[in-house]
Amino acid sequence: MPFGAPPRRLRSQRILMVDSEADCGEMESLLAGKNFVFTCSNDGIEALKVFREGFFDLVLTDLALPSLDGMGLLSAIKEINPRVPVIIISGRGDAATVVSCLKCGAENFLTKPLQKDMLLKVTDQALAISYSRLGGHVFEGKARQITCLKCSSRPEVIKEIIFLIAQSAITIKFTENDLDNNIKLALVEAITNAMEHGHNWDENKLVDITADIDYDQLEVTVQDYGSGFDVKALSNPTERENLFSERGRGIFLMQAIMDEVRFNEAGNRITLLRKRSRIK
Repeated sequence: MPFGAPPRRLRSQRILMVDSEADCGEMESLLAGKNFVFTCSNDGIEALKVFREGFFDLVLTDLALPSLDGMGLLSAIKEINPRVPVIIISGRGDAATVVSCLKCGAENFLTKPLQKDMLLKVTDQALAISYSRLGGHVFEGKARQITCLKCSSRPEVIKEIIFLIAQSAITIKFTENDLDNNIKLALVEAITNAMEHGHNWDENKLVDITADIDYDQLEVTVQDYGSGFDVKALSNPTERENLFSERGRGIFLMQAIMDEVRFNEAGNRITLLRKRSRIK
């Protein structure tokens, strides 16, 4: 089941697509029925200029670009507006490069040739997460907040869970505003895995979530009550044959985005740790 589509808006959502072989017609065909307006560029420097001069909700960029590669474009965009989600497109199967992009703030990655279902899922997810805009009281001084939640295994509650965790992170001053979009993605992957694979979306089964946040770090534990899996038999998600497969994709994303990812022996509890030193 999908995490959820972005909220309805009166205006179209603008997507900047950057590819040395950019084909807006193909992209529009894959995303038919969506309220998107595309701007295409086949050059990194040109794309950066277009981004500076316009407003975009999302950037899709290939890694291999003339004049400024995808990694450089990602870094430049995040300097200008860190809230705009950037999805990396890779055709090389280079795990190290994809990991570097995720650590630098990319919200997700796709592989060539683009697959419609995956493109829709990743695009909707990135936009839905980026639309969270939080505010409220910020605690003056250092503090620690532990939030314990019991949540029904329903996809529509996931955004509310992420909102609560992100609001706590702001209150405790772990982050100045919203959580990085890709941190939220890692949390979404962990919670979705518990609800989908642990509980098979049985809304009568509850997932336990504990968020332990202070100024220096954020630690989130997600526990389901399914049968789990053999953690020792877990394949390396960074190996080329596993990197771009749907199976294991969530674990790869979590490990690339967070500083630590730990499983219990039964494989039905995951702990995600992110240190403030990686937060701008």
